[in-house]
Amino acid sequence: MDLTTRLHLLNLIRLSASAESSCRAADRAARRASARRKEAAATRRRLRLQLRTTPSAELDAARQALEDAELAFSARSADTEAAGARWGRAFTASARADARLGDELAVTRELTGSDQPRTKGGRAKAEAALLAELAAMPKKLLDAAHAILVQSSAGKDSVVALDRVVRWAKAAGCLSKVVVVHADIGQEAEWPGVRDLAQQQAERYGLRFMVVKASVGFLGMVEKRGLWPDAQSRLCTSTLKRDEAAKLFTQIVDELGLDDQALIVNCLGIRAAESPSRRKKHELAIDHRASNGRRLVLTWHPVFHLTEEEIWQEIADQALDYHPVYDTLIPRLSCIFCILASFDVLVRAVRLCWVLGLPTPKTYVDLEERIGHRFKNQFSLAQVVEEASRQEAEEGPLTWRRGDAIRHHLGEGAATAYLQRLALAA
Repeated sequence: MDLTTRLHLLNLIRLSASAESSCRAADRAARRASARRKEAAATRRRLRLQLRTTPSAELDAARQALEDAELAFSARSADTEAAGARWGRAFTASARADARLGDELAVTRELTGSDQPRTKGGRAKAEAALLAELAAMPKKLLDAAHAILVQSSAGKDSVVALDRVVRWAKAAGCLSKVVVVHADIGQEAEWPGVRDLAQQQAERYGLRFMVVKASVGFLGMVEKRGLWPDAQSRLCTSTLKRDEAAKLFTQIVDELGLDDQALIVNCLGIRAAESPSRRKKHELAIDHRASNGRRLVLTWHPVFHLTEEEIWQEIADQALDYHPVYDTLIPRLSCIFCILASFDVLVRAVRLCWVLGLPTPKTYVDLEERIGHRFKNQFSLAQVVEEASRQEAEEGPLTWRRGDAIRHHLGEGAATAYLQRLALAA
């Protein structure tokens, strides 16, 4: 099966899933409308019974109330009928989309003589199998894409993902399609130099660099909600990064000016080893929410199967520049105080802020006190700062050397070789 056929089938899978989602939404709306109609009917019955025993002095008001209830019941009945009709249309559309997908998969099996799981296990199995095949041919996938976006936090996983995408795109002769996108979450929440480093990493390969930024930064979002994000509600990622970056899809497609549907490959530096929730993701997936008739968006995780040591090995081997925060053995270049960080890492982040002269610890502690919500259920930021003060008194200011991150993961020899390669590349 050629790549064009695979992409065609993936789009049919997208249409089928979208139709099913619309059908479910229509079903929920019909159920809500029916429930409101029942409530209106019960109110009408109650007022009819009350009218029989209402004193004559109150009859006018009772009749008016009953008349209002009759009108409300009529309106709810009309809503229920309309919602039922919408569900019927959505159900028909879903059935047609499923039938078309089934027919296309059957034809594909006949043409290829293949009896792979994608042709007999339903839409989910077909989607997983097709995407696995595409992930195994990265150069062909990038060549077929109309635009390739690499979401960069400037962190270790992002820079390795970018380097891999660049090497594959160069081999496919389509480096000009690659755009690096950085989501700025606000200076008060991000380590100094992150945005500049993301730009430098893009400029190393001569790539277009774009920045997106929400109208309200991280601390503004927290203050507005009165809550810190947590592992289950990572609004710092979804609201400030993913949703803002997704707005670029429309701009990119408009710039392409295609008559047909555009294929956008959206690359993120996410690894399965980072967390149980990320292990549940796939190396390549359809972004059903961002895809539509004008664009098919595939989310790709080029470093999905790498371990942390393998990430650092590629950084060392390719002489990739990384942020000095990693040399302090803080493992993530995300928010200064990451909601996923352990107590010890947050203590280290506080001490690093003091070395850099950043007011961030006090800003965050003041916000925590103002909104009355602890940074994490297990402990407050005030407790983190208290422990940082104790360690500072015992050990003095935090110190580190360039290359300490590589020394920690790969050893002294690897760090020495890395620094030499970096000096030569400068």
